[in-house]
Amino acid sequence: MSPRFRCPRGLACALAVSCALTLGYAAPASASGVFFDTLGGASDLQPVNDNRIESRLRVDRNNWDTRLEVDSFPNAGDNTANVSNNLADFENETFGFDLSFDFATGEVTWVITDDQNSTTPLVLPTAGFGDLNTIQLFTVGSRGSVTLTDVTFDGLGKLIDTFPNVDTNPVSPTFEETFLFFGNGFDLLAGDWSLTGDITFGTFTHSNPSEGSKITVKLREAVLIPEPASLGLLGVGAAALAGRRRRG
Repeated sequence: MSPRFRCPRGLACALAVSCALTLGYAAPASASGVFFDTLGGASDLQPVNDNRIESRLRVDRNNWDTRLEVDSFPNAGDNTANVSNNLADFENETFGFDLSFDFATGEVTWVITDDQNSTTPLVLPTAGFGDLNTIQLFTVGSRGSVTLTDVTFDGLGKLIDTFPNVDTNPVSPTFEETFLFFGNGFDLLAGDWSLTGDITFGTFTHSNPSEGSKITVKLREAVLIPEPASLGLLGVGAAALAGRRRRG
């Protein structure tokens, strides 16, 4: 069964997720996460803090195109790289993206590839970082369409390859996002995993699209309030992995 539970808000939604998990729909590895439309505000999914690891690919003719950073965290540093300053290298072109975590090294890596080569991997240590249990994925297409395909999360005993549509374009919608929540108490830093996919840029409506044509992936910690009792099944096995997690 697809993992595409869409739960923007409301007790009815929480009960629906609870029933689905109780009936065993979350047992297959491909159904081990829940997608939410929003985080915070009226949503049942609430941020625990503002700490996050963020990766990004944008189309910029003057500065960096790809970036990996720690936001809202002490001693944060930004890792950036330039794919190209030539607009034609992006327009109507497809790039592969790969955000991954290596448990042995404790590092997150962000890599962008095209038909010719890959960018220099951007690497970020996670020592001392708190638990992370949510992947936020969004695109902006206000200055040129952005289309995602073959988006897949693989690792920690889970294979999730059916993501909600977050494609954007200059007409509408110009912004789309989704939040993949793995459960209260789950920790993305407890083992190896990767988030991969392809991003295709369309025709640009601005000479320098920059933040108006991009993909962003954030790793965050969230909590489901109220938590359906059976939603705890999402975290089964995570405790054992977390016990082996190396902390800085």
